Amino acid sequence: MTSRSKKANTILLARQFHQRLVWLAIAALALFILSALTHPIMVWTGPQASKFFPPTMTISEQTINGVMETLKNLNGKNARIVKVVPTQQGPMLQVTTEPTQPREYYPLSNNLPHSPLQQFDRQQAEWLARYYTGTNAAIKSIKFIDSFSNQYPSVNRLLPVYKINFDTPDQLSVYIHTETNALASINNNWKTSLQTIFQWFHTWSWLDNYPTLRVSIVLILLLSLLTISVAGITLLATVKRSQSKTSSQRYHRKLAWFIAMPFLGLILSAGYHLLQSEYGEAPIGMRLYKPITINTPGEILNADSLKGIELSALSLLDHQGELYFRASKANGAAPASTKPHQHHEKASDNDVRNKRFDGQTKERGALYLTTAGDNTALSDEVVVASTALTYLSATADKLTLERVTHFGADYDFRNKRLPVWRVTIDNAEGDKLFIDPVTGILVDHIKKAQGLERLSFSLLHKWNILVPLLGREGRDIVVVVFLLVMVGFGVMGIRLKR
Repeated sequence: MTSRSKKANTILLARQFHQRLVWLAIAALALFILSALTHPIMVWTGPQASKFFPPTMTISEQTINGVMETLKNLNGKNARIVKVVPTQQGPMLQVTTEPTQPREYYPLSNNLPHSPLQQFDRQQAEWLARYYTGTNAAIKSIKFIDSFSNQYPSVNRLLPVYKINFDTPDQLSVYIHTETNALASINNNWKTSLQTIFQWFHTWSWLDNYPTLRVSIVLILLLSLLTISVAGITLLATVKRSQSKTSSQRYHRKLAWFIAMPFLGLILSAGYHLLQSEYGEAPIGMRLYKPITINTPGEILNADSLKGIELSALSLLDHQGELYFRASKANGAAPASTKPHQHHEKASDNDVRNKRFDGQTKERGALYLTTAGDNTALSDEVVVASTALTYLSATADKLTLERVTHFGADYDFRNKRLPVWRVTIDNAEGDKLFIDPVTGILVDHIKKAQGLERLSFSLLHKWNILVPLLGREGRDIVVVVFLLVMVGFGVMGIRLKR
């Protein structure tokens, strides 16, 4: 067979593949592109919070006295998390006993009994909902949620939460995580509709109960796009430009070269993400190693070290069998108010979006004190390193610690918590742990394979590589333009097939 006939054979085979798969690929392209467009539209047009930072508090000597008296009355009690948080009624001691149960709140006034307030976790959620939304609208319903669903998917990470539905024309609803005083999610009718389209035709998460079927459908669609793309690139490389006779063919050829590599990146990263998330080793996820047994000496904690310092939290931590207080210095948030919906200068929606996706640390450092009130030389680095090794049940391997104050490729906005400490272990698995210093919670734990997939998805699928150059809005505009070009490319493909 001559070289010319081999070349003709290659072209013929590529064209045959192209003809057989083109309609399936066009259907897949339409589903993925139209559903993908809902994501930036959802980001641009969805409801925004009126505040980004959670409320803060100033710890007074009376508060400290109340903390110590309350802890003395709770001696011997087992709890997962113990910390002082701002509430509408001032600082209170928040105690988390079970991860799927409402939290307990203890008033810190000597005039009140040291017993938990009834149904106060629900009141805290309502107060925070108004604080973040700035609305005075009536509340239609409040629901305690302790599991993920299509309405509140696992991408939100935080549980348990309260869903608060407001009586507004757009049916505004928010999800509040009271342990962190965080806004876990904010929705309305419009955003919920877009989210449903994205779940049905992009992630196909409505088939999560049938994982084999879901993976098979998405994989077939991706393979059809991959095959037709490779066939198209083969045609581009083998067919001479002079053979493109019509204007449609010439534009089709130019567009094909422009989108070929980015489109392949989208397909391959999507397939990698699909297979890794379904069949690869799952991330260990959020957990707390062991509960705290409250056992304080009962002395009055010296508040001199905390006077005049605005705090976002005061938490009780167990470090190597000893209890310590960790005081989180607030990072510029407005103090909590008994009227959280009062008028303030509102940041632009773009500013709010950028803050949410980039993340900003809620504290600017921490102080450690013993439960007897003494300052210690203890630091986050020491406590976090010990906590990381405890989670791994490992000895003092080589590890690197880095304070994470913004979201990135390996620790993105879905985790919600900032700051955290990234602990990288020098071992064969390449363990990388993200630990919340306020509570000692292991927020995330990934290994080399999971880290590689996250990097691939961040750079090749979400195009986060463009964010430092163009900003998030610029990146989103480029993505939308690219998707619209793909729509035009598909239309040209249909015309050529006809």
